[in-house]
Amino acid sequence: MTERKRISPGLVLFMMLMSMTAGAMCLNKVAPIVPVLTESMGLAGAGQAGLLISVFVFSGIFLAIPSGVIIAKLGYYKTGIIALAAILAGSVVGALDAGYAVMLGSRIVEGVGLILLMTLGPAAVASSFDDRRRGSAMGLLMCFMAFGQIAMFNLAPRIAEGGAWENVWWFTAVYAGVFLVAWIVALRNLDASLAAAAAPAAEAPGTGALDGAPAAPNAPTRLFSKDVFLNPGVWLVGITLMVYLIAEQGVISFLPTYLAEVRGMDAAAASSIVSIAPLVGIPVGIVAGMVSDKMGSRKKPLGVLMLASAVTYALMPTWPTGVFIVLVVLFGIAVMGIVGLCFSAVAELVPPAQGDMAVALLNTFQWVGIFLSSSLVGLLIEAVGWDMAFYLMVPLTVVGAVCTFVTPKLR
Repeated sequence: MTERKRISPGLVLFMMLMSMTAGAMCLNKVAPIVPVLTESMGLAGAGQAGLLISVFVFSGIFLAIPSGVIIAKLGYYKTGIIALAAILAGSVVGALDAGYAVMLGSRIVEGVGLILLMTLGPAAVASSFDDRRRGSAMGLLMCFMAFGQIAMFNLAPRIAEGGAWENVWWFTAVYAGVFLVAWIVALRNLDASLAAAAAPAAEAPGTGALDGAPAAPNAPTRLFSKDVFLNPGVWLVGITLMVYLIAEQGVISFLPTYLAEVRGMDAAAASSIVSIAPLVGIPVGIVAGMVSDKMGSRKKPLGVLMLASAVTYALMPTWPTGVFIVLVVLFGIAVMGIVGLCFSAVAELVPPAQGDMAVALLNTFQWVGIFLSSSLVGLLIEAVGWDMAFYLMVPLTVVGAVCTFVTPKLR
């Protein structure tokens, strides 16, 4: 391939980040406007609203591991087109307001798009950057969820003013459409470019990708390694991530509604306050990784952050409304570095050749956690009330901390 046809690493990072943000916005567009959707669609309560959020990732439970096979068969370029087209189609169908059942189906379609992008995005970025810059690039890429949350928690309530929630779906459809066109035009040579970028590392003796980094494109991968499935450490870290996400995603999904309906805040202001947590999370995630590297330990910072998150959940029912923003900041500090530490930890519990499989298995735990989060917390709110729902997150996250501390071979 000539240099002229090579796609710059910066462009690959930009396109992956913006495309993954499309999926993140779709995932997070329901939470800020739950009261509007409940009234407009005649939902029975928080349980049905929560299902609209959690069903988004339902397919991820089954696609987390096979998505690697899909990319290997179709290539990065075609898979990305399919992913963005799914997000676009799901948003358009949802905007048509054809009923609750159709909305659930459209949410699943949107979710398929994000799941595919979350598999190919990190792999493409890891292959595009050398060892000296890969960590920084991956750190920025993994801010996509925070970007999506910040965008939707601030924009969705304002776009949906007057009950016009469909405008939020049209907004995400337009965004996905723009980057679908950009993907088709700008990344036509993506697969060849990634293969060319990976070739020098493969040819150089004694070099290779960082431990735990996704395999280079077209590299053979043992997708179903028995050793990974039998590794107790991988399962314990997976359980930690799963219970963390049940609590964190469930709470952050309903926190704007809680602040508006229980604490009496303006709905738009409540969503903006909650958006501070992912905003804080952008630097926190990077710093948590740096501190973990400096300490030479994943176990200690991960376990401590899990316990810190339990404290923030315990404080939510009684924290003064006037300074609730302070608790949101503390919440962001406590929870937003955990995902990165989990992925770093699991990659170090297996040999490098099994890193992809370990990450794929961890992704399955991730999607199970997100799927259970909003629906479970929504049902708890209906069954036992807001305060007890928050309090029940405490033992859940403590279980995650215990799993972290007892994980064998985790440094």
